Amino acid sequence: MLPHLLFAIAAVAQLATAFPTHNSPSAVKSALKPSFCVYPDEFVVKDFQIWIPLEDNNRSTTINFSYSDQTTHLETKCHFNETSINVAKSGQPARYACELDWIHFIWQNNNLTLIEATCPYEEYRAKKEAAGWVIPNLTCFNSTRNSSKGAGSACSAAPRVESAVFTTMGPTPSK
Repeated sequence: MLPHLLFAIAAVAQLATAFPTHNSPSAVKSALKPSFCVYPDEFVVKDFQIWIPLEDNNRSTTINFSYSDQTTHLETKCHFNETSINVAKSGQPARYACELDWIHFIWQNNNLTLIEATCPYEEYRAKKEAAGWVIPNLTCFNSTRNSSKGAGSACSAAPRVESAVFTTMGPTPSK
């Protein structure tokens, strides 16, 4: 019996060395990695406020609001003022990063577009982003020349909390 056992062990060892070894291509390795990515579905804008200077006031418009996404568990504050940097690709509408820079926003024609990077921690995935929009129902009043910013219109959204869904998902534009 012992010779049969030794013969079987030798055969298995020989068979194991007969198969070539390969390194899996990185694409296959990436496909095999576990994914913890949760794609954005809907978002909430809270306390949207905008101040717009009157024509004779050379100050910049200011925007402030809070952003949250319950699906991806992201929360941040978003601002626009004279020091804000446009992070959009050349030829695209101006977009501005929020405090958490995976979130961007575009303010254009009273329409607030929110853009959220998808799966920012998963570097092996192609970079994508989800976008959705809200049109805040603004209530405004005119500020006087004596206010800290000068003459302009101060507006806030009513209701204070607006929910919306992401309507598109696509590749992140490269710079």
